[in-house]
Amino acid sequence: MIKINKKKKTILKRQYIEILGLLSVIASLLFVGVEIRQNTTAIRGATQQDISYQISEIYKIAVENEKIALITSKAYQGITKKDLSEIDFSRFWLFAMMGLRRVENIYLQYNNGFVGSEAFDRIDMAFYRTPLVREIWEERKNSFDPEFVVFYENLRN
Repeated sequence: MIKINKKKKTILKRQYIEILGLLSVIASLLFVGVEIRQNTTAIRGATQQDISYQISEIYKIAVENEKIALITSKAYQGITKKDLSEIDFSRFWLFAMMGLRRVENIYLQYNNGFVGSEAFDRIDMAFYRTPLVREIWEERKNSFDPEFVVFYENLRN
């Protein structure tokens, strides 16, 4: 009988060790889950901050560059490419492309789940609806992902 008790004790010890191991695995998984959630929150925050920074940089260019500010003002009044010199159109083309790539970046971050649809509320869509920016878009939309083109045109319209 003494041998049976030793066997039972050994079996009980193994069961305790297995239970302890299982609890350790569960605790580790919970810890990893919490870490992933915190990391995702941090990534979303950083992404939103980056989007705000991009907007600020575009505004800064318009504030610091009188020519871009003037062309932007005229764009809201309905000018088109034919109303600008080649140099002025080239300057504005680059400025508008920065904005279009920013919208594309927001779209990509939205598709990856890093920002919600409210991120699109921060886009000044009136700028993208001007005839001048529409001309630029029509010239360059083939350089964008086809899915983004459809999304952007729906958003803009």
